Amino acid sequence: MAKNIEYRDNTNKILALFESAKTRGLEAIGLAAEAQAKKEITYREAVDTGRLRNSITYALAGKEAHIKTYKASKGGKGRETYHYDGVAEGKKGSAVYIGTNVEYAPYVELGTVNMDPRPFLRPAAEENAEKYEKLMRQSLENA
Repeated sequence: MAKNIEYRDNTNKILALFESAKTRGLEAIGLAAEAQAKKEITYREAVDTGRLRNSITYALAGKEAHIKTYKASKGGKGRETYHYDGVAEGKKGSAVYIGTNVEYAPYVELGTVNMDPRPFLRPAAEENAEKYEKLMRQSLENA
């Protein structure tokens, strides 16, 4: 007597689990990179108002920034509130971006004719690549 064999295609469930794990991994990397960049800027620059440090955030591709608004820690003109608008470029869930919208950030990062560079974003990304790889691996393994 022949037995009936039933096959189920779970491809969509597996892909959904993978996407969810990838998003969790990117979130973990974003949080870690944000914290590291804030640590770098505090270490490399005599923080005046704290606006640059407070503005550092991350965003997953296709999503809004992790931090929506920020203020300077001290000083500043009436402690204005600054905002992030828009969505990070790229296909949703394909990457994580770390950065700031403070207009003078590139001059701090890269330096000027009159000021030495005090990089904070590049070291946060480059010097921690192994840590970020480990975070993603852990997220995928726990899926």
